[in-house]
Amino acid sequence: MKILFNICKGLSIGLTIGALLGTVKWFLTKASYTPQQVENIKKLFLQFSKFLKVFTFLLLGLGFIWCCYFLVLAIIFPTQSDYASNMAELIVAVLSVISILFAFVEFTKRDKS
Repeated sequence: MKILFNICKGLSIGLTIGALLGTVKWFLTKASYTPQQVENIKKLFLQFSKFLKVFTFLLLGLGFIWCCYFLVLAIIFPTQSDYASNMAELIVAVLSVISILFAFVEFTKRDKS
């Protein structure tokens, strides 16, 4: 079980570092917007939307990894099944709130046509 825990921990660290470095690269390679095309506030909102998209998918990936870990924990150690179930429920609840926030931002980003 310790090996599986270390694998999940390593995947979490690698996924987090990769997402952070990818986000930094994304913001350093800026597209050339002219002032006539986009207002400053819209540009800021789009950057926030990009960050929120990366952050949401990062947390969804991490949640999937750790829900799988707790599933295996409950299968291998039936005495830990209540703990594993509660932790998985907590992860899913947090991810639901984050997904709702992402959906709201994407909805408000649409053109009002």
